[in-house]
This record gives sequence, C-alpha cells and structure tokens, in this order.
Amino acid sequence: MEIIESIKKHQSDFSKTELRVSNYILKNLDNIETFTITKLADRSGTSTSAVLRFCQSMGFKGYKDFRFELISSLRVMRHLNVEKNYNNSHFFNYYIDSINQLEQIDQNLLKTLTTALMSPTTNYLIGVHFSALPAKGLFLGLEDLGIMSLYANDYISASHLTNTLKDEDTVVLFSISGSKRNFTNFLSAVTSSMPKNSFLITMNPKAELKPFFAQTILLPGYSFSNQSIVDIQTIPMMLVEVLLNMIHERQ
Repeated sequence: MEIIESIKKHQSDFSKTELRVSNYILKNLDNIETFTITKLADRSGTSTSAVLRFCQSMGFKGYKDFRFELISSLRVMRHLNVEKNYNNSHFFNYYIDSINQLEQIDQNLLKTLTTALMSPTTNYLIGVHFSALPAKGLFLGLEDLGIMSLYANDYISASHLTNTLKDEDTVVLFSISGSKRNFTNFLSAVTSSMPKNSFLITMNPKAELKPFFAQTILLPGYSFSNQSIVDIQTIPMMLVEVLLNMIHERQ
C-alpha cells in the first residue's frame, strides 16, 4: 500500500513520460505485476528508458526492484497466499473463451488475406518481440506451400524492407498492442506508399496502427494478454494455422 500511495504523492514531480507510466500502473494494478519492463513501456506508450527513469524517481535502482516492491504491496492488499490459492483453471478458461471467439472473425476478410498471400507478388511479414513468433510461423508455412515471402522480426529490418515494397505487394504486420511507437521508421517510409493489400493483426480494438493499414483483423483475448507475463501468442498462432490451411485447400 505504501508504494502505491507514494506513486500518487509523486505525480506532480514526474516528467510527462514518467507520468504516463505512473498513470498506467495506477489504472492497471490488477495486471501490472505480470509485466516485464518492455511490456510496461509498450502498454503505457513510452519506452524502457522512461520506465527506468520512473523507477529511479521512486527511489529504486531499476524496474526489477520496483516491481518486487509493488508485487509485495499488492499481495498484502489482497491478503493473498500465492502458494495456497494459485489456480491455473482461470487461464485455461480464458484460452477456451478466446479460441471460441476466433469463429467470429469475418470470414470474407480472411479470404481476402489468403487471396493476397497467394497472389504472384511479394509478401512482407512483420512481427517483433513476442509477435515475431506468428510472423515467422506464417513465413515458414508459406514457404512449405511454395509461396516465397520476406520476413522481419525487428524494427530496423522492417524499415529496410520498405526499400523494395511495391503497390501490388502484401504487407502483414502482427502486433498484440497495435502500438505505433516502435514502428516510426517503418511508417514514415510507407505512409504514402502502403500497398492496398496491407493487414494489421492485433488484439487491441484501439490499436494506434489501424489507420495505417487497409484492413485490420482483430483477435480476441486482449484483456487476457494484459494479465499474462508475456503477450499471448497462442491466439495469433492459431489464426496462422487457419490461414495456412485455407491456402492449402485453395491450391
């Protein structure tokens, strides 16, 4: 409780970016204990250096020490005994609910995406951090089906891909949060030349990247992902398997 009250008392002392970090923490106390520094920076729309400065402003050496103190405080507040009360069943229920909701995705949109991926042009598949997994899965699956593509799993490689991007090509970007902060170079290079076959695959209904893409495929499970220590990739990976099987059936 003391650390939370301390954050509130220091609000006027924080810089603008530190204030964004503190506000996000205070509004998401139920989920924040599972966040890595990278995930907190992503969700708060700041950077890892901003999170680190916030922690240091609070009197901690780094994020690890701050997170430990916050978790301890939250557990006292909730009167939880983690060893006795931890139960995995709620995670399985979240997975089941999210998987069931996959059926609600617009089938015409999926057909549009598979048609674009099968066209005799170049596919550009992008995903960074944990979102690199479904992007790579789609890349390898397309290769197995005889469809050559280009793949980038970091921001620098993604921005370099734009040098060969053509209007008839297909771009698929995976991002759980849909934050545009880490794609500044990529977006600045394609703002005026983003292909009509451009697809954002995200879990965030308010994704900042949506306006930059012609189509957005919204996956279920965003609130679930916020409660996990890592971004949930099971759902986008299932979508990848669905897409690959749809393509296989059409070949």
